[in-house]
Amino acid sequence: MSAKVQQENGEVCSSGDASLLPHLESLDRMLKLPVVDATWQQTQNVYGRVKGYNPLLNWAFGTAEDVVHRAVTISAPLVHKFDRPLQLVDQTVVKGIDRLEVSAPIIKEQPQEIYNQAKSKVLGTVKPYTEKVCELRHASQQKAASLKELSWKKANEVLATQYGSKAVNGVDTTAQAAERLLDYYFPKSAEDVEDDNAPIPVKEDPVLHTVQTVGRLSNKVARRVYRTVLNQIKCLRKEDVKDYVATLIAVLHLTSYLNFLNDKRQQQAVEDTPSAPVSASSSTASASSGSSSNASAVVATTKSSKTLQQTENGSDERTQ
Repeated sequence: MSAKVQQENGEVCSSGDASLLPHLESLDRMLKLPVVDATWQQTQNVYGRVKGYNPLLNWAFGTAEDVVHRAVTISAPLVHKFDRPLQLVDQTVVKGIDRLEVSAPIIKEQPQEIYNQAKSKVLGTVKPYTEKVCELRHASQQKAASLKELSWKKANEVLATQYGSKAVNGVDTTAQAAERLLDYYFPKSAEDVEDDNAPIPVKEDPVLHTVQTVGRLSNKVARRVYRTVLNQIKCLRKEDVKDYVATLIAVLHLTSYLNFLNDKRQQQAVEDTPSAPVSASSSTASASSGSSSNASAVVATTKSSKTLQQTENGSDERTQ
């Protein structure tokens, strides 16, 4: 009940404010435009929902409305003093609205109709370009397909000749030899699932036959190698890792020794002074001493790894 009374009071206040202010024809003309009217209605609906959402918001907006009403009541006598200038401005705005309606009659249409016309205009402008792009894409696809067919046909013609047949036979022979080596070094297990689909005959399509043969062999190699490596990783022992580490250390020492010799030889080649024989003898002596020390380090590392392995093997035997 109180909300209804407040709404009625608001309507009365708004009508009272309108009677205090001078009448503007330009405002009436603008409100009669469908776009402006729809915007005004939507704004009023949003304002009403926000105002009625919370009592606090209702009180705040009601207070603001009272303040505006009092300001209009106080300023009304002053506004009437400028009635004549306001009428001149109003008539100027009305003439501008008339010219706008003549130059752009679409503003007198409903918002949905304006949207439909704008959409049609945009589509009409963009559609030729999109159709052109689609045609170019379709033409490029057809050209690529025809080029692919032509290349495939030329390749089949080349492989159908005497030398092409020898090349295809060579590929088949190599694939068979590779499969035999693969079966020998990477034998098939019960878990392997081989692809039994044989390639098409050479007489039908030599290019496709070659592609299928190579692809079948590559897939088979990948499966066998992956399975073998996986089994080796599963069966890897601690002793094997120690042997690998010891061998890697020995290789690193040997590499450093070879780098040391290479550096010494480069220094001997660069040096070109009267004391070259003396320096050469000293560098040879240092190189021989370094080589002996590096060789002894490699031998010591190898011996220590072997001693460690023998000690672990003896401990394992005593444990058993």
